[in-house]
Amino acid sequence: MITRVDERLRREAERYSFRFGCEACMAYDPDRRACAHAYPNGDHLDVDLSKVEKVVFCKEFEVG
Repeated sequence: MITRVDERLRREAERYSFRFGCEACMAYDPDRRACAHAYPNGDHLDVDLSKVEKVVFCKEFEVG
């Protein structure tokens, strides 16, 4: 799912400690910088909400 990033999302993400990237997912393997489920992660790594206009949510994401 692709979601537009605006100031409201940025504020709420900061306020509620919103986590959505690979680095916060239980399936993320930091040694390989890859998904343990072999899901493509190029759109989900190192996302900085202050610098993007959209965010791509991963269907495999589970908070780890």
